[in-house]
Amino acid sequence: MAKLFYILVILFAFGRGYALEEKPKEGSVKEEIPVPQVEGLKYKIKWSSTLDPELLTALKAESTLIKLENRPPAARSGIIKRAQKDVIQFKKVLAAHGYFSGQIDFKLFENSKPIKVKLKVHPGIRYKIAELTLISSDNPELMAKQSIKITYDVIGIKPGDFVDLAKIHSSREKIKKYFQHIGYPFVEIQDPQAIINHETKELQIIYHLTTGFLAHIQDTKIEGLKRLSPQFLKNRVLWHSGQIYDQKLVDKTRRRLIETGLLSSVTITPEKASAQSQTSSKEEDVIMNIKTSESPPRSIGAGARYATSDGVGGNLSWSHSNLYGGGERLGASVKSSKREKVAKLGYDMPDFFSPQQKLMNEVALIHDRNRAYVGRTFNVGTRVQRPFNDAVGGSLGLLWEAGHIRRENVTYNTHLLGVPGELKIDGSNDLLNPTHGGRADFKVTPYIGKMSTSNGMTITQANLTGYLPFMSNELGESDGVLAGFVKGGSIFIKSLDFVPPNKRFYAGGGGSVRGYGYQLLGPLDTQNIPLGGRSLAEVGTELRIKTTETIGFVTFLEGGSVSVNKMPDFRGRNMLWGTGVGARYYSAVGPIRLDIAIPLKRRKDPISGKAIDAAYQFYISVGQAF
Repeated sequence: MAKLFYILVILFAFGRGYALEEKPKEGSVKEEIPVPQVEGLKYKIKWSSTLDPELLTALKAESTLIKLENRPPAARSGIIKRAQKDVIQFKKVLAAHGYFSGQIDFKLFENSKPIKVKLKVHPGIRYKIAELTLISSDNPELMAKQSIKITYDVIGIKPGDFVDLAKIHSSREKIKKYFQHIGYPFVEIQDPQAIINHETKELQIIYHLTTGFLAHIQDTKIEGLKRLSPQFLKNRVLWHSGQIYDQKLVDKTRRRLIETGLLSSVTITPEKASAQSQTSSKEEDVIMNIKTSESPPRSIGAGARYATSDGVGGNLSWSHSNLYGGGERLGASVKSSKREKVAKLGYDMPDFFSPQQKLMNEVALIHDRNRAYVGRTFNVGTRVQRPFNDAVGGSLGLLWEAGHIRRENVTYNTHLLGVPGELKIDGSNDLLNPTHGGRADFKVTPYIGKMSTSNGMTITQANLTGYLPFMSNELGESDGVLAGFVKGGSIFIKSLDFVPPNKRFYAGGGGSVRGYGYQLLGPLDTQNIPLGGRSLAEVGTELRIKTTETIGFVTFLEGGSVSVNKMPDFRGRNMLWGTGVGARYYSAVGPIRLDIAIPLKRRKDPISGKAIDAAYQFYISVGQAF
């Protein structure tokens, strides 16, 4: 026992002494032993055969070797594992594109530096679609009538086409929407079934579905309203009693109701009119149940913008969008910048003597202090606005304006009565960020009133824009858009001198030709003050590329001219061009744009020799430029 005790004491002392030796003294620096870095085995990929560009792109997108190429493995086995994963994944890619007998292999060449990985892809023969068949357990008679039309017109697939499994799987939802469009709201479709014939290199596609009954609309029921009148919603419903159910009309109706801004949510579902009806019946009546929740009727808004030529600007607004329960809107707004101050009060009455027809009334006080003139005007206007269909609408109204406008030493005291008419066509897909379609806007306003020796004038203006998508992401959203616009206008009167300065055409600035200062693109007097013109011509194009979900970039070219003649000239020598680039941040409220533009021709003062046009212009705003 004594010997054991001495041994434990010695071990304890030795252990404490070792620990004391390892503990660094205060103020000393502990030496760190560097961990050796193991360099990975770099490799490069070689494709053995010439492949279809579309197929090669799909293979590269799924390749583990490519995805991890910048993170080389520590050993040869790591490269082999990555290649083996690619073999498995490539077979799925080949099958998705119709290559069901493809052969895939790989080989490593370890003598080369970096190691070469040769991928051998032999897709073989691409299979074709032999037949598409629709089978309905409850409505076989309808299938006999609809099969050919559905397979070609609805899903865009026909016998003889190459196999595309992604397109085949997405066709299920398209077929469902088709039957809902022709009156079968409760249709159910299973995933498509494929039968492969390796001898003929063909694929047979079978869709199994149950159509349910043909639905006739009996009535419409609305739930969830508190202050808003049910009749307001019924005036925007696109179906009527006795009509066969149509999902397209349901979707359009829901969009109409949401666009009023008075409802935060809308769901529309068909329900059987009679719970006691036989489920095996081929036709049934349904009630359209619209469930809603109202948005707060009052709203307050604020905004800001900046442009090099215009300076900082801002606006405030308040509105009540359901004043008496029928969607009546009372609104007030104030907009201010160094060049313009505007105060407006408006009152709109929807369904004015007719559903969808709106009476719009407005009073405005405007104070302008810009390059061309200084003035105060008071406007009172009323107009009736009516949509003719989903894309086309028009308005007609009366406008009275009294103004005191001064340009240099000349004062214009105006009292004008106008009859503004407008026709709008909107085939675009979005208000702030359109990616396809187009818009057209035509305005004509005849005025009567004393203007020097003339008793009247007519102002006309047209604006056309178009949007062409050329690149999309995996969700089908447009990531690349080519946009363009053409704008023209004319004032029919004897001479420009008779036209009040606030009614003349001007160009240049953020809403016009970027690169030139506000109102500066056009004829100038001897003091370089804009004269304005009787005609306007503008053209422009913009290339928009979205690089991520929230970030995008643009490049643009725009040109314009202002003339004292009454007809616009798009090819004249007075056309001035600006170009530039910009960035876009796609927020929840719309794209926030940041543009910088330069004039391609900087004019000089003939007397002083100084540049009239700035070297660049800078713009910040919400929404695309056009």
